[in-house]
Formats: sequence, C-alpha cells, structure tokens
Amino acid sequence: MDNYELTYAVIKTAVENGIRYIQDNPKRGVRNLLDLGEYFARGRFQKDFFELAHGILKNEDSFYYDIIANLVKNTRHKTIAAFGINIGFNSLTYGANIIRENERKFEYNIPWVIVFDFEKSTEDHITVREADKLIEEGKKTGIYSYMMMLGKNNEMLGEMIAAIEKNQDCAIVIFIEPSIINEETAKKLSSLSNLCINVIIEDDCTLEFVAENSNILRKYKCFYGGYMYYDDSNASDIMNGVISNKLLYANMNFAALVKKQDCSEETSAKIFDYIYNSRIKMNHPVCLMDFCGDIARIDSIISEESFFLSIDSKGQAASSLYGAKSDLNICTSSLEDILKNLQSSTH
Repeated sequence: MDNYELTYAVIKTAVENGIRYIQDNPKRGVRNLLDLGEYFARGRFQKDFFELAHGILKNEDSFYYDIIANLVKNTRHKTIAAFGINIGFNSLTYGANIIRENERKFEYNIPWVIVFDFEKSTEDHITVREADKLIEEGKKTGIYSYMMMLGKNNEMLGEMIAAIEKNQDCAIVIFIEPSIINEETAKKLSSLSNLCINVIIEDDCTLEFVAENSNILRKYKCFYGGYMYYDDSNASDIMNGVISNKLLYANMNFAALVKKQDCSEETSAKIFDYIYNSRIKMNHPVCLMDFCGDIARIDSIISEESFFLSIDSKGQAASSLYGAKSDLNICTSSLEDILKNLQSSTH
C-alpha cells in the first residue's frame, strides 16, 4: 500500500466515524472533524481554511452547526464522506500537489477544476467515452474536480452518469433544472456517492415547483443544493436575503451563484465580497458560493495564477465560461495540448 492509499484509508475511516458522531452530538462531532482535518492539512489553503473554520465555530450559535446537522440527517452518509474526501483530499491536497509539480515541469497553468458546459443540446455532442478520456487525463494531471452545467439537457445527464460512476475518486457537481428531476432520476443519482447536485431556483420554474422536485432528491437522501445566474438586475436579491429565503423554502442549505455574461465588473466584485463575508458572518443557515469567483480564488491559491477551462457539448475548449470557443477539441487533442495551446493563444 503506497502513501496515498494509506492516507486515504485513514481519512476515510476517521471521516465515516466522525459523521456518525455528528449525528449524536453535532457540535462536538464537527469540532473533532476539524481537528482531524487540521492534522492532515499540509498546504497553505488547507491550513488557512481550518484556522478560519475553528474561529467561526467558536460561536456556539453559528448557523454552520444547523447546516451540518441538516446535511447529516438528510443525506446518505456514504455520499457526504466520499464527496468530502474527494474534494478536500483528492482534489485540494493530493491533486493540488500533482498540479504544482506538473506546472513546474511543463511551465503552463493547470486548473483545479474543469467545467463541462452542456446546457445547449447538440446532435453531434461528445460521447461519454470522450468525456471519460478527458477526466482520466485530468486525474493524471492532478485534476480531481469536475462541474457539469446540464440545465434541461436530460440526454447528456443520462449519458454522463456512466462517467460519474466510473470516476469514484473525483468530486463531480452537476447543475440541472428541476423539470428533469423525477423518482427514477433521483433514485439513480442517489447511488452516486461522488456527486453533488445543484438545482436552479429561477427563470421558468416557480419556487413551489423547485421545492416540490428538489424534495424528491431529499427523499432519496441526495447531496443537493441550489444555483442561480445573477447580473445587475437581480444582484440586490442576493445581498438583501431574498435568495437565501428562497433556498430555505426549497430545503436547500447551499447554493452556487453564477455571474451572467452581461454582468458588470462592479456588481460582480460586490457579489463576490458579499458572498465571502456572508460565509464568515453566516446570518442565514445558507452557505453561498460564487461560481466564477471562488473557482478563480482556489486556483490562485493552488497555482501562481488562476486559469479557467470549460468544454462545451461538442468538445470545444474555452478559457472562460462565456468566452469565444477555440479550435481546440477534446475529440482531436489531448488535455496537455489543450492546456498548452489555449494559454499561449490567450497571452
């Protein structure tokens, strides 16, 4: 057994025991898990995180205790453990070290997460084999986190489930609309221990419809939260608590907020600061994340500078969520060639 396997096994056992302890004694159980995480923390990111978390949770009335207790009560423990270890250890510790080594060796930036932008359905979309090939290349490079923007694209969700199942050591987040959630889908998704599901809480879906369908995920003890797109027209709903209240109505304790293409830089900066401060002050039992901002922040901690990589349903690569697609395609190019050439074309 190599050092990685031994460390993973120790963490897995400790986390599973910790989750069971949280169910009986949430506050002490959470603090014990933080102590465990601090013990295994090696990088600057991990050490800063656990130091901040200890400081926040000194407040016995912190809403974080409510969030964690609710998560443990309503989510499969196997999923909490597997996804948590995949993101905290495989991606941000073990994978981050591989990323740094490869960046020094090859002299180009490597993202800590790859975003699959599959919301637009196309007839000539990439196959699950091609997506899985990219993930396998990504893991060798140190990338253990993947996000799939699916929206209403139920066909792509059905196909990508095979890739999610195969890569149990990765943390995978999907973004879907409530219209594609049903009993059969929820039951299937609940069996994927490496999966986090984010359900949109705006646009064509009423809040009642979102709550009704997300509660199907709750029934099957899925790990789920919400997401929404924001710009100058609805940013105030984030900062005045309207969005947090909507999330709570839909039985969601966390959400990713995605900046729209036409959002001003001023509004984007305000939202990023608000979200960051809200996680420290925690005035609602809801944890908010800035999709673009937090991806970039984590990447800049792991690497010297941040780099974003998205792949659309045809396999074309881009260096931003809304940027022009390049001529680079995962069907014809390796991940190494895409990273090297995409960055040289943007500098």
